[in-house]
Amino acid sequence: MTKTKFFSHFVFFVIFCCIGGPIHAQTLEEKLEKCSKTQVSLIRLQCYDRLTQQPTASQPTQTSRKKFRLRRNKNQATQEVRKESVADENTEVLSQKIDQFGNETIAQVDEEPDQITSRILGEFKGWSGYTKFELENGQVWQQSSNGLLIVRINNPTVIIKKSFFGTYTLNVEGFNSSIKVRKIQ
Repeated sequence: MTKTKFFSHFVFFVIFCCIGGPIHAQTLEEKLEKCSKTQVSLIRLQCYDRLTQQPTASQPTQTSRKKFRLRRNKNQATQEVRKESVADENTEVLSQKIDQFGNETIAQVDEEPDQITSRILGEFKGWSGYTKFELENGQVWQQSSNGLLIVRINNPTVIIKKSFFGTYTLNVEGFNSSIKVRKIQ
């Protein structure tokens, strides 16, 4: 009788432990949410610390480690294939660059200049608003940005330089002022 009583209590205890454990167990998300709802910062920090100190199941980490190793091996294999193809492309690019070596000076001769120098015809009164500039070489340029310069000079020398994004800048020689312009004729 005592053996059966002991055995029945033991079976009941084992069943209770097996069923009771998962019922009261919380997921990590639930525990994190519980910690985040804590108002006092020190207690919230201690709650997070307790979560990090709890042992985790070894089985899921082993499977995730195996998955990581498989992914890493797969990535290494694809990287080796990529390196081989990149090496082939690099040799082709290198041979093209060797063939083009020294062509920089030839290309510069064919390209248009980065700036022009000319004179404004007549009296130059500066710029304001959308001032037009008639140059000695027959070109007509117009101010395209806001700015103000008040000067009275006859036939000043100007330099028009190519700027970023296809814009041009007009500088009057002898003045430390410039304005963006666009060619209209």
